[in-house]
Amino acid sequence: MNYPKKAIKCGILIDGTGKAPMRNSVVLIEGSRITAVGEEGEVQIPSDAVIIDASGKTVMPGLMDMHVHLGIVEGASGPETLLNLFKASPFLLLLYAAKHAREMLEAGFTTVRDLGMANVMSADVMWAAKPMVTLRKAIEQELLPGPRIVVAGPFCMSAGHFDMSASRYENFRNPPDGVWEVRKRVRELAREHVDLIKIASGGGTAGEGEEIWWRNYTIDELKAIVDEAHALGKKVASHAYTADTVKNALRAGVDTIEHGSFLDDEAIEMLIEQNAFLVPTLTTYHITEKSEYMRRKKEEVKKGVAENFKKAHKAGVKIAAGTDIYLQEHPDPIYGDNAYELELMVRYGMSEMESIMAATKNAAEALGREDELGTIEKGKLADIIIVDGDPLEDIRILQNKENILKVIKDGKIEVDRNL
Repeated sequence: MNYPKKAIKCGILIDGTGKAPMRNSVVLIEGSRITAVGEEGEVQIPSDAVIIDASGKTVMPGLMDMHVHLGIVEGASGPETLLNLFKASPFLLLLYAAKHAREMLEAGFTTVRDLGMANVMSADVMWAAKPMVTLRKAIEQELLPGPRIVVAGPFCMSAGHFDMSASRYENFRNPPDGVWEVRKRVRELAREHVDLIKIASGGGTAGEGEEIWWRNYTIDELKAIVDEAHALGKKVASHAYTADTVKNALRAGVDTIEHGSFLDDEAIEMLIEQNAFLVPTLTTYHITEKSEYMRRKKEEVKKGVAENFKKAHKAGVKIAAGTDIYLQEHPDPIYGDNAYELELMVRYGMSEMESIMAATKNAAEALGREDELGTIEKGKLADIIIVDGDPLEDIRILQNKENILKVIKDGKIEVDRNL
C-alpha cells in the first residue's frame, strides 16, 4: 500500500529484540516497511514524511496472541452457552469473529493465530477452514478492521478433544481416523488455504465427557499428520496438557505445544532439543467456570500451572504468548484484554521485557515469520503500537485500551487515539 511516509519520534523505544530500550530515537516507515531505526539526529527524516510525535510515550512492536478462537459465542463456557456454541451456525460465528478481531486490533494486537472454532474440531473441511480463511482475506483486502490472522485448519479423532461434545450434532460427525484419513484431512485443509494445522494429542478441559489425560491419536497417526503438513509447508500446533501427550506430539515433530501444563523433565528437554515452542495459555486457567465438569478440570490444571511455567522458563524453553481467552464468564478478561497473559507471565517469573518478547519476537519465530514480524528493525513490516506509559515499569498498562494510543499495521494507522 502507498501510505504516506512516517517518522515516529519515540520517547522510549522497545524494539522487541530484548535489547535495552532506546530513548529519543526515530523510526521511519515507507509504505508497509520500516526503513530506518536509530537515535534522533542520526536518522534523517524525509521532508515529505508525516511526523508522529511520541515523545514521552513508549513505542513497541504490535502485540501477538498465538492462541485465539475468534469465532466463538461470547460467554460460551456455561452448559447453556456451550449448547448455543455447538448449535451456532458458522455464519453467526464468523460475525462474532469479525467483532472480536476488531476488538483485538483496538487493544494493540496486530497479529493473531486463530486455532479454529471449537464447534468444528470434528466438522468437515468446509466449516473447519472456510469461515476464518474468509475473514483473513476480508481483513487483508481492508473490507474489515482486524489484526493479521494466521488461520489454522483444526481436526481431532473420534472421541477426541471436543468431538465428545460436537458429535451429538449430525453436521459435525466427520473426524478422521487412521494414518491415511489424517493425511487426507491435512491435504484437504491445505487446499482450503489454511496457514497451519491444529490437532490434539490429548484430551482437554472444555470438552464434555473427556479427560485431559486421554491420549488422542496414536504416534503413527501423529507422525503422519506432521509429515504431511511439513511436506506442504505447514506448521503443526498440538493441544496437550499432560507430559505423556506432550511427548507423543514432540516425538511426531510438532512445532508448538498448546497448554503443556504438566511437563516433566523429559518433556522440557524434548521441547528444547527440538526447538519447539510452548504456548502456555495461562489466562484461561484464571477464569471461573460455571460448568462443573469444566471447573473440576480447570482447577486441577491451575494447581500446578505456576510451578510448571516457572520450571519451563528457567530451563530455557521457548515460550510464545497465547491466551485461549474465549472461555470467559465475566467481563474481565474479554477479547482485547489479551495482554493479561503478559501480567501472568511476569507474576510467574518472567521479566517485563521477556513477557513482551513472548508476545512479539518469540511469537513471530513460532509462526516462522521472524524475518518480517515481531521486532522494530529495518526491513520489517511496520507493525507498531504507541503506548501511554512504560510497560517495563508496569506491564499491566497494556491491558487498558485507552493506553494504546496508536496502532500501526503494515504501515497503516489502524487505531488513532490522540497522543
